[in-house]
Amino acid sequence: MSVFTPISIDEARAFLKHYEVGEIIDFQDIAAGVENSNFFVTTTDGRFVLTIFEKIPRADLDFYIGLMRHLHEAGIACAAPVRNNQGGIIGALKMKPAVLVERLSGGDIAHPTESDCYAVGAALAQMHAAAGTFTLPMSNWRGLPWWQHEAHHLGAYAQPDEQALVRSEVAYLHDFDRLKLPRGVIHADLFRDNILWTPDRVPQMIDFYFACHDHLLWDVAITVNDWCLDLQAYPQAQLDLANTRALLRGYASVRAFTPEEHTQWPRMLRAAALRSWLGRLGYHYYPRASSLTHSKDHPFSERLLRYHIANADAAHAHMRF
Repeated sequence: MSVFTPISIDEARAFLKHYEVGEIIDFQDIAAGVENSNFFVTTTDGRFVLTIFEKIPRADLDFYIGLMRHLHEAGIACAAPVRNNQGGIIGALKMKPAVLVERLSGGDIAHPTESDCYAVGAALAQMHAAAGTFTLPMSNWRGLPWWQHEAHHLGAYAQPDEQALVRSEVAYLHDFDRLKLPRGVIHADLFRDNILWTPDRVPQMIDFYFACHDHLLWDVAITVNDWCLDLQAYPQAQLDLANTRALLRGYASVRAFTPEEHTQWPRMLRAAALRSWLGRLGYHYYPRASSLTHSKDHPFSERLLRYHIANADAAHAHMRF
């Protein structure tokens, strides 16, 4: 959520004239993330996030915004896009698509407990279930074809050992799309900073702009790889076994894992780590211009991938919760 397209408060006021949300009383940039331009907007009627989309094609926004509305109306605790005076949701700012979303109360947490991880796992499974009735399609633009593309493209930038690891993992995951696992709409980016907690510890999801159709278990692995890190071991990269089992137990309280998901769990952890590492390598080697871009710790992501490779057999124990 860095700023690639700065706007003035007057430009924000002009945009908000199309919404019944009152007058702006506070306006500020959000200096986090890397994909869109985001701003906190407080008005006389409430608090909102104004997002300008930098990379997402306009044609794809119907899926992302529609999914958020669908989940909100299904009772999932998540941010809800606001309709404008004409009943639409997607507007334009600086000739780019833009939306206004209700700003959720609460904050993120840096050091989750077992109970936090259990709640996140249950919330993710509930989101998967609610999204099962959402009918718009969206392919995974950061799945296997993208991994293969990056393995080739990074050859002009990455170090030899990085290139070798990327190529070997892409080869290892060559049949990822053909695995016989439950599929559906996934969040695909449910890191710690994409959940805001209410005072009574309800996890609320934000930032659905990586959502797509893919293996549900891969979404669980993406989530585990951030929520269940052993933070005491940093800079070493490894998972906290108790938190990992808690998150998986929370998920299974809503949807039981299939036998094949048990078998494929170590591969999903590696596929999730590869996706994150490739994204961070890209931000490192060919970053985008922005007034507030924050660097990502790509060496840590590499170490996490290597940890999963070295501990693939032990990962089966995660499912014994």
